[in-house]
Amino acid sequence: MYKKYHNLVKDHVTTRPKQLWVSDITYIKTENGHNYLDLVTDAYSKQIMGYKIDNHIRYIPL
Repeated sequence: MYKKYHNLVKDHVTTRPKQLWVSDITYIKTENGHNYLDLVTDAYSKQIMGYKIDNHIRYIPL
């Protein structure tokens, strides 16, 4: 079971790039099932800083 965290940056206003990164996970339906897409985005510039796509979603401890 995944833990849902409170939004800690709800009222934060970014003033420059690389100050705040946000992440989101979504799934893409394909002929072979679902693939999961995880994006890391710079909140100021909206630039994609990183991504991963895979056919599973597994918890990896930090």
